[in-house]
Amino acid sequence: MDLGKDSGLLPLTGTELECLRQCAKGITDAQIGVELELTEFEVASVLNVVVLKLRVPNRLAGLAKAGRLGLLQKTDT
Repeated sequence: MDLGKDSGLLPLTGTELECLRQCAKGITDAQIGVELELTEFEVASVLNVVVLKLRVPNRLAGLAKAGRLGLLQKTDT
C-alpha cells in the first residue's frame, strides 16, 4: 500500500466527508450518528469506506492523509 500516492483516489461523498471531519475533532461514532441521524454502526461503516477510498490501512492514517489532501477543511461552495 503506497501511502504517499494521492492520484486516482475515489471521490468522497458529503456524508463521508462530514463523518471524517467529525472524527478528526475526536467525536465518537455514536455522537456523529446522532448529529447525522445515523446509527453508530452506520458511521463506522461510512468511515471504513473512507479508509478504502483513501487507500490507507486504518482510520488514523486516513485522518492524516485527509489532512494532507485538505479534506478536513469545510468549504463554503
